Amino acid sequence: MYIYLLPLTSSATTGFSKETIVPTPDGGIEHTTAKFDAVGAWLARAAAGDISLYPPQYYLLTLLSRFLPSEAQTELSTAELQTQRDELLSFLAHVPTADSAAAAGHLTSRIPWADKVISPSALPVERSDGRVVLGLEKPGPELKGSGRGGDFERVVVTRFTREGPSEVEIRSREEILAEGKVVSNATVSGRL
Repeated sequence: MYIYLLPLTSSATTGFSKETIVPTPDGGIEHTTAKFDAVGAWLARAAAGDISLYPPQYYLLTLLSRFLPSEAQTELSTAELQTQRDELLSFLAHVPTADSAAAAGHLTSRIPWADKVISPSALPVERSDGRVVLGLEKPGPELKGSGRGGDFERVVVTRFTREGPSEVEIRSREEILAEGKVVSNATVSGRL
């Protein structure tokens, strides 16, 4: 997933400038249409079950929601939009990325947000609600041993169904481990 910042122009609050390239459908391989909306609107639609957001997308939108308002930005000036953008860019470059003492000691806390890579993996935690707990600290197999990684401090809790993930939630790893019963990796893998 990537963050792409659209040009800030005087028309930014009323629509897209002529410079903006709007993505087109790719025949249903990855997506069927492109729609721009507020971060909070996507999260609300996922919570209501109107759309499926897979754990990495849900996680990234949750992080971005701290910097971008839930509602459409129809009344913000270019200067206000620039302030938002500056705060987001500062966040993306900031290290350490962990807030808790336990996570601050993990290698991933020294990787700026903009350089993190995430390949969710099941953690050996059994929950009473049957949802799966996914760790976010590991890179994909193609980057194993590269020193790259994601976020050790947070996890995604979700239920996988035939229709896709549901009941997605971003939580603190420490909270989830304190709540859940640790089980063997074979048991967790068998549930996926």
